[in-house]
Amino acid sequence: MNSVLEGVTLVTLFLALQGLIGFTIWWFLRQRQQPPAQTEVLHSIVHEFQTPISAIRMAVDILDSPIARNHPERTEKYVRIIREETERLQHQVETMLTLARADRNTLVLNPEPVHIQHLLQSVAERHGDYLTLQLAPKDTYILADRLHLTNVLYNLLDNAIKYSADDPAITLLTKVDTDGLTITVRDKGVGIPPKLVAQIFQPFFRVHDRNQPSVKGFGLGLSYVQRIVQAHNWSIWVKSAVGQGSEFMIQVPPKSILPTTEQGQIMGSRKAS
Repeated sequence: MNSVLEGVTLVTLFLALQGLIGFTIWWFLRQRQQPPAQTEVLHSIVHEFQTPISAIRMAVDILDSPIARNHPERTEKYVRIIREETERLQHQVETMLTLARADRNTLVLNPEPVHIQHLLQSVAERHGDYLTLQLAPKDTYILADRLHLTNVLYNLLDNAIKYSADDPAITLLTKVDTDGLTITVRDKGVGIPPKLVAQIFQPFFRVHDRNQPSVKGFGLGLSYVQRIVQAHNWSIWVKSAVGQGSEFMIQVPPKSILPTTEQGQIMGSRKAS
């Protein structure tokens, strides 16, 4: 058990340091900011890595102590903490590296046929009753990078949850027409002031609101979303009103939609992906 836990800790620390060092160097070479702004960004990065690392370290220490021995339920609890925090770290690192690749024009997508209704249903399973699906009835396949598109949806939904003043009420819907496929994430959160809408896709930008004093993250999620949407040659826009919520709409053009048969299979293929 000890060797396994030590291995998990070392891998986690490696991921954190890789992302922290690599992205910090990229960011400071790319930007020409005043020292106070640089310091704030660095503090944000360090803090966001310290939180999951501390949680993992605590879980490892407890698993290695008499408290968890002969208590399978406690062991399961702290193993789950390690897994969740490791996934959180990995997601943060992947987001940073993706932005760095996009900035250097070295981001490579791996497009494949994606059944959009199935993907959205799968994403929704990770959420509760506060999320409502309103999907177009016709089976729709698009050519997209499945991993990055999934992460885009996760980021948009997480953002909607973070900026919901009370219990979140979110709708994930699709519409197919002559303009292509529109994927919309709609919330009833705090909304965005009109003068800030144009800035929300900037790295590290946050819409500060007194109701969300401790929103987690670097403020990179929406920047990542925009980069991935643009890399697909799609578009994204936002409608928002303070106190009424926001809508993030991804427009997938007709050229990215794959033709299907009446049975919902991709034309030219016997088996739907």
